[in-house]
Amino acid sequence: MSENPTPPDTNVDIDTDSIIDSFPRPDVSRNSDYIETIELPARAAKTVSTSDVLRPTLADPYPFDLFSHQAEALTALKAGDNVAVTTSTSSGKTHIYGLQIARNLLDAGVLNPDGTRATEQNETSTTLCVYPMKALTKDQHESLTTLYDDLGLDIRVQIYDGDTTGNRREIRERADVILTNFAGLNIYLEHHDKWSRFYSALDLVAIDESHTYTGIEGMHVAWILRRLKRVVDYWGGDPQYVLTSATIGNPKSHSEELIDEPVTVIDDDGSPHGPRDVVLWNPPPRDRTNDPTPGEASFDIEDDIEGASPDTDGERISERVPASVEAPKVFDHLTSNDIRTLLFCDSRKLTELSIQRADEHRRNNPRAYGRTTTTDREAYNAGLGRTTRHSREHRFKTGLLTGLATTSALELGIDIGSLDATVLMGYPGQRQSFWQRIGRAGREASRSLAVLVGDHRTLDQYVIDHPEYLLENDVEDAVVDTSNNAVFAMHVLAASDEIALDETDVGTFAEEDRLRAAVKMWREAGFIDGYLDAATHYAGPSRPQTRINLYGTDDTEYRLTLASDVDRDKWGLSDGLDVEPIDRTRAYRDYHEGAVRLHEGQQFEVVSVDEDRPQPIVELKPVDCNYYTRTQSKVNVLDAVSEKSREVNGFTLHFGRGTVLVHYHAYDQLYIGNGDPKRQAIPTGLPPILMDTQLCWVEVPEVVEDALVRKYSEYGVETGVDPEDADIAHLGYVAGLHAAEHATIQTAPLELRVDKNDLGGLATLVMDTHYSHPEYDDIADSISDSFEAATHALQQRTHELTGRTSSGWFIYDGIDGGLGFAHAIYDNFEALAERARDQLRDCRCGQPNGCPACTFDENCGNDNMPLLRASAIDVLDQLLGEDNHDALREYLPDEDYGGDRRPVVFYS
Repeated sequence: MSENPTPPDTNVDIDTDSIIDSFPRPDVSRNSDYIETIELPARAAKTVSTSDVLRPTLADPYPFDLFSHQAEALTALKAGDNVAVTTSTSSGKTHIYGLQIARNLLDAGVLNPDGTRATEQNETSTTLCVYPMKALTKDQHESLTTLYDDLGLDIRVQIYDGDTTGNRREIRERADVILTNFAGLNIYLEHHDKWSRFYSALDLVAIDESHTYTGIEGMHVAWILRRLKRVVDYWGGDPQYVLTSATIGNPKSHSEELIDEPVTVIDDDGSPHGPRDVVLWNPPPRDRTNDPTPGEASFDIEDDIEGASPDTDGERISERVPASVEAPKVFDHLTSNDIRTLLFCDSRKLTELSIQRADEHRRNNPRAYGRTTTTDREAYNAGLGRTTRHSREHRFKTGLLTGLATTSALELGIDIGSLDATVLMGYPGQRQSFWQRIGRAGREASRSLAVLVGDHRTLDQYVIDHPEYLLENDVEDAVVDTSNNAVFAMHVLAASDEIALDETDVGTFAEEDRLRAAVKMWREAGFIDGYLDAATHYAGPSRPQTRINLYGTDDTEYRLTLASDVDRDKWGLSDGLDVEPIDRTRAYRDYHEGAVRLHEGQQFEVVSVDEDRPQPIVELKPVDCNYYTRTQSKVNVLDAVSEKSREVNGFTLHFGRGTVLVHYHAYDQLYIGNGDPKRQAIPTGLPPILMDTQLCWVEVPEVVEDALVRKYSEYGVETGVDPEDADIAHLGYVAGLHAAEHATIQTAPLELRVDKNDLGGLATLVMDTHYSHPEYDDIADSISDSFEAATHALQQRTHELTGRTSSGWFIYDGIDGGLGFAHAIYDNFEALAERARDQLRDCRCGQPNGCPACTFDENCGNDNMPLLRASAIDVLDQLLGEDNHDALREYLPDEDYGGDRRPVVFYS
């Protein structure tokens, strides 16, 4: 192998029509019903003369004119503003803060006008740059160093993180610019006295890829930045902030919540890009027959759904080939034609499985691709060792690899060189992420290709059925909510350890009542001494910062390791597993005993979980089996308390808090080839998880309930339940509530930067049963973490309730303390309900209970039963005001109707 391989050809001419037509399957062509191409025109650059913005020392050697957004941001920074720059991938955002750093150092006299150093000891101008990944930190170090070399500036840029070797003290005392990540910064704040030189001169903080800080990680980052501000203020620094972000719907509010400072948003992108073809690729049906399965009812729900649209040829599709099977074939097709491609996958497991499936597709189609078996594709994910990741980055960048199957790790701006195409294994959940991923491909004026291979699930089919959604101007909001008290309390401890808390922190670090309550709690627990009126000092075990888990609300992490009796030589394994620790929820869901996981192409079975130690241990052994596992869960909502409410066309919408009980009680073994079950409902033996979290919920008006109970009173088997259970008068109605709950959760990512797996829900006929009542003790305090006890207590409370109660559904944040998503859903509920209704109405499955593209949810605790599309659409049409009560009049009784006695039913 050559020591310096020849870089890949940068003049690949992409002919999208030819690529589609040459795919080795007869039903795929540019005119296929399963293929739609969106042609996006090139965009010319908008530039500003560099000399109009920068002094000659910087403008003269800078090799380009500035893009308009770069010029606008640098002008705002010169005026003293904090800025948030939200523009496309590869639009030069790094150069904005890179040039501002140089400008600051020249202004401070650290550099002479010719770029040489005026002083060896920089006491007046330093910069902290924070990145979400170590790989990106390394990449940006190279970018900044190259920029300053090109400009002839003697600026000292250093990385300071967990991988830093050598003299850390010298970096702290001599660097002009330090690059790190928030996990490291969280720890380093404890030793701020060692950073006194750096913090006293800090005049710029750059937060790269700031849109990634949402949900639980966003909460932690917001508090780390508030702690940083206390430390910097203590040493006399006064920094501006630059946040660089992909396009999100709320850049101003999101940025201001992160840094707790006013922000000027720069979002008019002046960078160019070449023409791009976006191909929406819907996999074919698994079964093309339209005949009902023998023994099943033949029921035409389209008669009940006005405006429903079957496929163009009348075909009803209730199941498609999974994107995880189809996308590797597309990936192979492109890479086999020497098109440099990234395949984005949902999980580490799928990156490895996709390489296997791509290789199999090549072997199975020798007439299309020849008989070569050259390995020119690899998996890339954060679970790989650092050396392996860097090797694969380098080999792709230099052309030795034509394709990488990656997780979202390469969605960010890591430099892997130029590429021609991206393939997305399913819709990534947000338009922001979609555009950022496909934006990785394209070179100046050359045409690039993006292929979205849809999965048979709600979001994907919504996007494929409504391609105009991708082109809408509004992008999902990123959510940061600092109200989670569990997260706040951990950072109060860390802050008190760094600098004593006192009254000056009231209103700056946190509001008074909240801060005093936290200090009181920790003082009574023995972790803090003193009072805010004087000073509070940390008095607990050393280094509370190390107990902050940026990806959870507590400090419990499970370590994955090989079982002691594994024959490593037999399986070709190294001494250990290079896998990051996981939190308790993921451990219970994915790494219970008996679970089978894939890592670096090797299957592993969980053989034991030891929680009786400070850091729980999950032991794995390598296996070779023909199945994978999926965990089942049961959910209940207890003691909900409304904090705010509003009326929506007669429906009452609430936001509040409550206790959610989640039990990962069993798991299924599913065959790898087709996902069919091998064994089902194998007990995990795990206890349930109890969470105090945020909730949004909907109460349905009596008149709507009364009419729909009667309208759907004859529905039974159509909801998917066993015929023996079909005689419940309320079944058709509650099946609609259950379907509406699923649909609103599954379409939430169309409006918010949220993973639907961070949400859960519960549909119920008796909302009041799940509420906290002053005459009852809270159920959560009396059930001893038993799911059965909670269910029994709810049943008992239902029988004791008097008067009419409400029906409806809950949506909750799936982490202790809440994430802010339920509150955002409360604020955006009408838009979300409209998306949900549209997908339920427009789905082509023709099934009364729906399918994975409209109603089914793999996380459903009731095995996706009962569900009824028509009933759900009626509920949502009423909520949206699309139908008034006159549409229900024929189903209402002639006199007051209290409804049949509701059975005690709730479906998660």
